Amino acid sequence: MLWGECLSGALYWNDFLNLSKECGFKDPRLVNHNDIKIANKSLQAMVGDQMKFFSATYRLWKLSSLEPDCEDYGQAVIYKGSKGPCDDVLLSPTSFTLDKGHVFIARKVHPVCGNTYRMLQETRFAPLFEFIGDFQTHYGIFEGCGKSIPFGESGKSSSNSKGKCC
Repeated sequence: MLWGECLSGALYWNDFLNLSKECGFKDPRLVNHNDIKIANKSLQAMVGDQMKFFSATYRLWKLSSLEPDCEDYGQAVIYKGSKGPCDDVLLSPTSFTLDKGHVFIARKVHPVCGNTYRMLQETRFAPLFEFIGDFQTHYGIFEGCGKSIPFGESGKSSSNSKGKCC
């Protein structure tokens, strides 16, 4: 019964991310997601309250230049704005949505990590952006990426769990 409802073949989200990376998509980006509500009472009884289901859309980039983490090279991009209709539903004259964490307002400078820079510069989106900077100077992990140096003061643990990448 669960198979017919497309629930028994559902993939655990972190398995999906790991499989994507194993296949060469080094930095999967979540574009949007929706909760899947189970309205059928007998299916709800089978699944229980512990499982949640989502439908998710990702952008996967098979760019060999991507790094495993969001690294800061002091780069920025400017979305030029769309000049007409486009097949990409995430494109508009006033903003461009790359993923859930990256909405670029037209004509505004947006600091980005090296991966985001490459995702825009090395793909079909390049003509839509101006690119500032290069990869000459490395400043470490991009601020707010959810990662920080693992070494705290006097042996204390250090973590940065706030913020979003880029």
